[in-house]
Amino acid sequence: MEPIWIGSRRQLFPDYFLVEERFNVRIVVNRPRLTGEKCIVAEKPWEGHRVGPYNSVLEDNGVYKMWYDSIASDGSRWLCYAESKDGVHWEKKSLGLVKFDGVDSNIVFPLEKTVFEPGCVFLDTNPKCPRSERFKMVCTYKSRDGKFGTWVFASPNGIDWEPISDKPSFRSSDTNNICFYDNRIGKYVAYIRVWDPLRKVGRCVFDDLRDWGEAEVVFSYDDEDWEGLDKSIFSGMDFYNSSAVKYPLADDVYLMFPSAYYHYRVEEALKRGSKKPKNDGPLDIQFAISRDGVNWNRFDRKPFIRLGEAGSWSSGALYMSYGLIVEGSELWLYYTAYDFTHGNYDVREDKFKGVITRAVLRLDGFTSMDSDYSGGMFTTRPLVFEGSKLVVNVDTSAGGYLRIGVQDLQGNFIKGFTLNDCDPINGNYISKVVTWHGDPDVSKLSGVPVKLVFKMKDAKLYSFQFLR
Repeated sequence: MEPIWIGSRRQLFPDYFLVEERFNVRIVVNRPRLTGEKCIVAEKPWEGHRVGPYNSVLEDNGVYKMWYDSIASDGSRWLCYAESKDGVHWEKKSLGLVKFDGVDSNIVFPLEKTVFEPGCVFLDTNPKCPRSERFKMVCTYKSRDGKFGTWVFASPNGIDWEPISDKPSFRSSDTNNICFYDNRIGKYVAYIRVWDPLRKVGRCVFDDLRDWGEAEVVFSYDDEDWEGLDKSIFSGMDFYNSSAVKYPLADDVYLMFPSAYYHYRVEEALKRGSKKPKNDGPLDIQFAISRDGVNWNRFDRKPFIRLGEAGSWSSGALYMSYGLIVEGSELWLYYTAYDFTHGNYDVREDKFKGVITRAVLRLDGFTSMDSDYSGGMFTTRPLVFEGSKLVVNVDTSAGGYLRIGVQDLQGNFIKGFTLNDCDPINGNYISKVVTWHGDPDVSKLSGVPVKLVFKMKDAKLYSFQFLR
């Protein structure tokens, strides 16, 4: 078996690819802390019905920026812009681009009422992208000359937008379409909706943002999703959106936060007083993770973010925003929560609905390799690293520990790097340097194929990385 070159790249656990053998350890999905903060609420005339589900968030030069979806009481839909210094309190600045019923607004697109549904806003990291187009936006849009589909717009500042082409880049796709430049493969990728026969997630790969080509289904409901449904309540389920994102701190980790949509049977929806009984049901946010953006793992099917208590502002439907913010030892995620289910609303009658709120996870914390109280261990496949020290992101219980040993290709521990030589790690560390008899230096093993042995008790290992 050829050794795997990991260099000095951060290694998370999107799968068991790096694992040669394991005993009493497993990959576990970790849930975020829900802050309950009402970061964005519907309060402006152009938000008269609700703040929408299709939002994007990122950090740019020390400023947190959000592009959020809004729907007015007349049914018109808009992309609005807000900024924050702390990620909690957001300012909706009047921008002077669009007046709504005579009131200056924070709307950035479209500049007049038309058929429109937001997709994502992203920073284009393609080395060939000019700074004047570093912000990109994808959206479902009908132009003045009647061309309808998924368009791509560019901007130097995320506020002033121009189309990159005189026609759509892709067919219309009724969801929060996701697009970004994937530096791992040197191409753009997009995650869109495919109906087959219900909602699935498709992926396009392309060099030119003006032509997305064909989509391949990469994520779907399956028999396990359907077989467990209570058929007296639900007629089926599918995945409404993807909210897929490439993890910025690792080359080969992709994350997906699909909203699982459980379809009420018509009679059940009517019993619950639904305003659209043929297309109604609750949605919560699930989680999938991938090493390549194509093959996705669902280590469990429990909600990543659950619905709130009945009657609360998060009790009906949840949708993850695109993007995440890395802030110190934390990851910030934003999602929209509603007190109504998918179809139980009236645009004109229901006023100022929806809350965009924040969830917090530890750095690298989506999944972890876990051992329970009885302990366990795993050995990696042969690896080649570059660096002089090994750093781990780990959390042990008060009585737990982590030890790491280094073996040659024959499975023999290298002198000075046995499990007993390793100083036990006990505690909760985002970045802990591993030492053997007090010495962290592994430079003599750099560039040499080795296996790592992790011995754990009541511990969670989130990631490891060799550093120069």
